[in-house]
Amino acid sequence: MTSGIPAPILTSAPNFRDIGGYCAQAGGTVRRKRIFRSQLIANPTETDLATLQSINIRYICDLRGTHEREAAPDRWVKQPPPTLRHLDIGMDVRAGSNELLAIITADPTAGGVRTMMMHTYSLLPRAFEGRLGLLLDDIIAGDQFPAMVHCTAGKDRTGFVTAVLLLTLGVPIDVVHYDYALTEKLSDMDRMMTASAAYLKGIVGDRVAPDHEMLRMLCGTSPDYLDAALAAIRRDYGSVDNYLEKTAGFDAVKRDKLHELLLE
Repeated sequence: MTSGIPAPILTSAPNFRDIGGYCAQAGGTVRRKRIFRSQLIANPTETDLATLQSINIRYICDLRGTHEREAAPDRWVKQPPPTLRHLDIGMDVRAGSNELLAIITADPTAGGVRTMMMHTYSLLPRAFEGRLGLLLDDIIAGDQFPAMVHCTAGKDRTGFVTAVLLLTLGVPIDVVHYDYALTEKLSDMDRMMTASAAYLKGIVGDRVAPDHEMLRMLCGTSPDYLDAALAAIRRDYGSVDNYLEKTAGFDAVKRDKLHELLLE
């Protein structure tokens, strides 16, 4: 079991990290410098830009909705540009999902935020239907590493995709939970919570002042959230492998290719 908190690679985007190094149950280790997961890299320092240049990201999968991308484009990307894949996943409160915003509006409390987060994760498997296969097929093409997957906070949509990818590679669930929880440990939570307080106030107006518990529920990485997504997969598809085969056309042949490319 991996333990400890890795040092941030980027100071301006501390939730940018390599998902390599985890051991698979059937043997092998996830290769390093193949797949990075991240928050939005909004204002990188010169040092961070140099680090990104040295890593030489060749492929970016942006999970954000259209208006998120338009409001905050990936301006750090320089020439020659990497391949860009936009999946447009709107099932996230940061993407302005009316369904999720309605939950908070009806119950602007910590309990309402938790309900909204649990509902968000339970809907993520469906939200990625017809989209996740595009990313996986890009990965198994094998010619666009290092790759990066990100959303806005690098927590919910990115957390779901990373969990599915690691589980497909045979990484144990407790290690997947560890990787998911790292977002809360690595992110600038004070900054996230301050931004989220302003966002929530914009949703609920002056009816309630977002308190610490509400913000912690929104910005945190409760294992219950990720488990809600995995429970939806088990309920509707039986397993992660079945989910990927039925919704992404990602069959055993493709899965073997993924293992070949990402495990050593």
